[in-house]
Amino acid sequence: MSSTARDDKSIPDRYIHFDEIIGKGRQIKLVLKKIREIADIDVPVLITGESGTGKELVAHALHNASTPDKPFIALNCSAVVPTLLESELFGHEKGAFTGADTHKTGRLEYAGEGTVLLDEIGDMAMDLQSKLLRVLQVREFERVGGLHSIPYKAR
Repeated sequence: MSSTARDDKSIPDRYIHFDEIIGKGRQIKLVLKKIREIADIDVPVLITGESGTGKELVAHALHNASTPDKPFIALNCSAVVPTLLESELFGHEKGAFTGADTHKTGRLEYAGEGTVLLDEIGDMAMDLQSKLLRVLQVREFERVGGLHSIPYKAR
């Protein structure tokens, strides 16, 4: 018997309610168990699945189980004009580009110690995906046109 099968038996065979996620099947029980396991661990989480499978619900559940008093920032990367996405994520300094007439706090900074959900990240330009990977690795970033590193504290 695999450890997964044993773990599944530790979850009661009745409907489980975790935020807006309700389920009775073995797979949903395992998802809910994993949310509980990682809620107190400060690590980035990759949530995958087909369209309509509840990835955002899982992100909300994880956020509410770990940092409910902190911001939850969701961004659909394919819904933002590609030329503005970097500024939307990282923010920008006044004068960084034409039209940047004020300082803008990006979503990564605004999230503070909360949660950032980047939906449709695969639609993002590869160079911007590389910048996000660096943020996850070194836990800091710079605003567009900025000279100072800003710590990244969100999940």
